[in-house]
Amino acid sequence: MRISEFQKSLDKPHSVYVVVSTQDLFLKRVYDLCREQVAESAREFDWSVFDLVKDPVGEVVQTARTLPWVSRRRWVYVRDHAGSGSGLKAYLARPAPRTVLVLETKKRSRAWSRLPRIEFDKKVGPARWLRAWAKQEGYVLEPAAVRAMVELVGDDLARLKMELEKQFLAQWESRKITSGSVAEMTLESREYDVFNLIGAMAKGQSSTALLILNRLFEKGVSFSQILAMLYWTFRRLLVAREMLERGRSFQEVLRTLKIWSYRGQEGEVRRYSPDWIRRVLIRIRETDRACKSGVSEPRFHLERLLVDTCRRGQL
Repeated sequence: MRISEFQKSLDKPHSVYVVVSTQDLFLKRVYDLCREQVAESAREFDWSVFDLVKDPVGEVVQTARTLPWVSRRRWVYVRDHAGSGSGLKAYLARPAPRTVLVLETKKRSRAWSRLPRIEFDKKVGPARWLRAWAKQEGYVLEPAAVRAMVELVGDDLARLKMELEKQFLAQWESRKITSGSVAEMTLESREYDVFNLIGAMAKGQSSTALLILNRLFEKGVSFSQILAMLYWTFRRLLVAREMLERGRSFQEVLRTLKIWSYRGQEGEVRRYSPDWIRRVLIRIRETDRACKSGVSEPRFHLERLLVDTCRRGQL
């Protein structure tokens, strides 16, 4: 069920719910709704929170089978990071009638397939969620700004919320959020520039690559930081190509390597030749040594790296 359906069921709740999600903001919303079902004055008696990683299952079951002291129902919220629900099988088969047990997990279990399940509505993806919240707050969020924010931050709603709140404060007067304002303020904007820089290098667009390099310098990024970001990103791209060749899904690659700038760019990543990536990595190491030699200005070596790579661009 969606969270709206869960809210409607709270007048006559089920004895057990399973909430399944990897979105911390969504899990917090469910947690808050459950907590609100017990009056603040009664929470010491009829509201309990457990974590199956550290709390004994026997204590969870004993609490769940205890009659409520003050409220109509006792609410027990259980975090199960292992996703096994070990030791709860007997209780779930015969739950206490005046207790509502909510089991939070980040992955599904066949053992709970018949239990009421609260899940994040996948139709409300991060882009749609951003647009809806901005509209609710009275802001215009440009489509390019939405794409930039998701590419920069990823699909974690808690982090997206933090970044959008910063935009609300910065654009208080204009009430308009653009891709430019996102790139200026988002913590990962430098990584986004590196993402575009690599794309220009692969396509042989030397003028674009040099413009991006200038922008990074203007932001105060040092030559050693730029080289380090290039090396790290190309290393992750090489690992990504190897994972894809082993049959791993693109979404799994994104989650594992946290290369959110490439979200929606599976075709581009697959077009990057592993041999080309290895050659660029060698050139980056050579450039690093040249920069540290002190013979010429580091900026000259960086520009030469970009121009030479663009001449041999592989796309």
